[in-house]
Amino acid sequence: MSLFDTHAHLDFPQFAEDRAALLAELKARQVAVINVGVDLASSRASLELARGRPYLFAACGVHPHSAGDYCPEAEQELEGLLRMGAVAVGEIGLDFYRGLSPKEAQEAAFRAQLRLARRLDLPVILHQRAAEEAFLKVLAEEGPVRGVAHAFSGDAAYAHRLVGMGLYLGIGGPLTYRRNEGLRRAVRQVPQERLLLETDSPFLPPEPLRGKRNDPTKVGLVALRLAELLGMKPDELAEATFQNACRLFGVRLCFL
Repeated sequence: MSLFDTHAHLDFPQFAEDRAALLAELKARQVAVINVGVDLASSRASLELARGRPYLFAACGVHPHSAGDYCPEAEQELEGLLRMGAVAVGEIGLDFYRGLSPKEAQEAAFRAQLRLARRLDLPVILHQRAAEEAFLKVLAEEGPVRGVAHAFSGDAAYAHRLVGMGLYLGIGGPLTYRRNEGLRRAVRQVPQERLLLETDSPFLPPEPLRGKRNDPTKVGLVALRLAELLGMKPDELAEATFQNACRLFGVRLCFL
């Protein structure tokens, strides 16, 4: 059974000691991964990880936490990285929860990268936290947008608004948390063809692994819970979400 983790950060220091072994395990288990950049350095690292590994793909982008560093020179470098084989622009968006960059800088960087993605005909990987209305406003004004709302954790109304824009929803470990019944209710109302699996490794481990480092091999736990929720067999759910990911990101997989 092949699985597709559409959002991981395997270049992060949490994987420094066992990265090579983990990459080999992913190949053996037939787990495809999109490694997602959060700034220019991690975008370069994502491309390097993907080189020579046909089951691993890179996304390049500037996260809202780093939006204060976004400028014409940064965009020029980002475009160069994207043209080196990235399958998406991301992760990009708005994060007003931590406020690590001014809201105005976040919105400017978000809009600029949406336009860059459209110019390069690439999908986007979207991040939103504590900024729902501003996020939706930018998407509506800059649309149409092709991509995924990463780490979806909203209610049914929010899910419908995102899917109505043509977006996919990235479903990860929080789906398995006991107190997240609202998320499970929302996901039940989303067409299966608009769902993607993700881990956000090394973050958001699924039950029963909370408190431990997450990694893409754990995407199977998310798949099992989602299959149960939708009344599907696990292998059917795995295949459906695998094909959803291949369709959105325009990729073909090889585990040989």
